[in-house]
Amino acid sequence: MQGKTIVYDAITVQREGGFAFDVWHQNHYVPSVLATGQMLNVQCYGSPLRATYVAVFESNADAAALLGTLPAPAHASIIATERHVASFMNLQIAPGAGDPFHEAPILYPVLFSIPPEGEQDFNAWYDEEHLDILLKSPHWPMCRRFKVQAPQPGGWTHIALHYLRDLRALESKERDEARATPWRARLAQHAWFKGDYRVLHKFGARRKS
Repeated sequence: MQGKTIVYDAITVQREGGFAFDVWHQNHYVPSVLATGQMLNVQCYGSPLRATYVAVFESNADAAALLGTLPAPAHASIIATERHVASFMNLQIAPGAGDPFHEAPILYPVLFSIPPEGEQDFNAWYDEEHLDILLKSPHWPMCRRFKVQAPQPGGWTHIALHYLRDLRALESKERDEARATPWRARLAQHAWFKGDYRVLHKFGARRKS
């Protein structure tokens, strides 16, 4: 089940942390967040390249109710954490895509820091042009967009969660087309347009018990 609010929870660990951290994350940390009773479920992803684990918790609680109320991760292998509470903005799914939320093996999150004066144009571009082109790829079935609540000064304000069937999506003609339009070129002139792009592979999902 998808919620109206997500907690995007990223933890980067020492590479030599290995299996012990995997076990702790799945058997201790994730259950401790679900035990707060505010989450519907969680989808878990990882990046071997970055040694990063990302849990996307789904909730129907208001974002304000989640801010500062969740247990913080504490493990000897952790070298960096990043947590964003974000409210649902938009969902676009390709026709006949099935259920990418549960089935897509790859999450491709893109995080942006958009100033207020650029938000309307950015949102229109993403929802009216960019996603329409990307979702033509058979490997790119869905995207959900969220707005970060209480972002840090200069921090990320918007999160796009792209659900991919295959990494060929990132080398597709549709992606090349989406990145070559005049609208995108105009936005790319702004320093704030540069985002943070990640490739994460799914390794777990849980519902609250």
